[in-house]
Amino acid sequence: MTCIAGILLMLMPAEQAFWSLVSIINKYLPGYFSPGMPAVQLDCRVIDSLVCNIDPKIGEFLKRNEMEATYYAIEWLQCAYTLTLPRKTVLRIWDMFLCEGVKVLIKAGVTLILLAFSDKKVRKTCDSLEKALEYLKYNIPQHLLEEEVFVNKLISLNISEEQFKVAHFAQLARLER
Repeated sequence: MTCIAGILLMLMPAEQAFWSLVSIINKYLPGYFSPGMPAVQLDCRVIDSLVCNIDPKIGEFLKRNEMEATYYAIEWLQCAYTLTLPRKTVLRIWDMFLCEGVKVLIKAGVTLILLAFSDKKVRKTCDSLEKALEYLKYNIPQHLLEEEVFVNKLISLNISEEQFKVAHFAQLARLER
């Protein structure tokens, strides 16, 4: 939450930033900061599901390394990528997020995974959970995270509203078991 507040404070006066933060949390991120973080946990599972559907090779790589989105994407989602992506990229994602809602944050997570592990050599090198997480946190080539590359990839993902709903309800059902 402080990550989001920090960016807002850089963009507007303190009182306006406070009320913007309240609005963002209440409207777009309900359940992200409550005990147990049920909404963010669900959205992590949706990221996993969408990655597996979009690129089965990367999905298999993640499964083989027992790499669930809850290991890396909670920070991404709760901080709205402020600690992960360059500032220009973050601001572009936020523009879309404030217009379209949390599905943009989910698509950004899918995009980050697809860009990070699209290279077969990287998948071969990252042959354990620890190596894959380290690569994801510290070693993704910066050019992949730059505004134009990242946002173009995000926009090019053809994830329909129906696919979001199916993934969301399937993961919700799995959580409730």
